[in-house]
Formats: sequence, C-alpha cells, structure tokens
Amino acid sequence: MAKRLLAAFTLLLVAACAGLPFNVQPLKISVADLDVQSLGLFEQHFDVTLRVANPNDFDLAVEGLEFDLEVNGKPFAQALGKTTARVPALSSATLRVDAVTQSIDLLRQFKLVPPEALKAGVPYRIKGRIKVDRALGWVPFEQTGVFGASERKPREDAQMI
Repeated sequence: MAKRLLAAFTLLLVAACAGLPFNVQPLKISVADLDVQSLGLFEQHFDVTLRVANPNDFDLAVEGLEFDLEVNGKPFAQALGKTTARVPALSSATLRVDAVTQSIDLLRQFKLVPPEALKAGVPYRIKGRIKVDRALGWVPFEQTGVFGASERKPREDAQMI
C-alpha cells in the first residue's frame, strides 16, 4: 500500500513538473512608484507600483504577491494580495499593489529621514514572494534600490569618449 502511494505521488510530481521550463531565470522586482491612498490614525494605505522584469524567453502570468518593504533599514509597509498581470518575455510590466503601514512605522521614517536626504534618494529593500503560473508554488524574491534619487549629472571633469 505504501509503495503504491509513493509511486502515485512520484507520478503526480513528474507530471506537474513536465510543464515547467528548464533554466527559469528569477523575476526582478523593484519599486517604481509610491502614492498615498489613505491616511488613518492607526494605519495608512499606499499604492505601491512595482516593476516586474521577466528575463525569460516566455511570458509569465502573475497570480499573487506578498512582500515587506523596508525604508532606511526599518520596516515600512506590508502587502498581500491576489493580483493578475501578464509579464511578457524579455520585458517588464508594472503592478499596483495596496500596501499598509502602521502609524509608528511612518512616524519613525519621518524622524529618520532628513528632508535634504530625499534629494539623494531613499534606500529601500523589498523582500517577499510571488506566485506565477509556471511555478508549482511561491517564488521568493529580494531586491534593494534607491527610490526617488534625482538624475545624476555627469561631472564636468569627466572625459567623453
């Protein structure tokens, strides 16, 4: 009986993996924009626009997403939701996700980030997991970047080639 169950499980696993392409490259997910949706006494809602880059040579359909967003090394917002978007092969797409932050986390950010530091941009880290149609389960991701950095002008003493 146990051997039959093991054989059936193995067959199901092989059949489930048959549709997965080999050499799947991980998606690259970064923060593209952040807008205030609503402000409340205890929590705030933000529209976080994520850029999802697909380095694979096949389209992927995003089915769900969960992440934690840190700003300046401190927790800022969390998101969890079912979402649908198609990310074309060798291209990128944007997703708008509702993220929630607690008032204490928002106040901590205001206290930590001086206004003059905003010109240089605010460092962030986004860590979570994404569900796509070609994977059996959730796929983890993590990305760091700088949000809101103004474009850097070339130095005057730089040589042009």
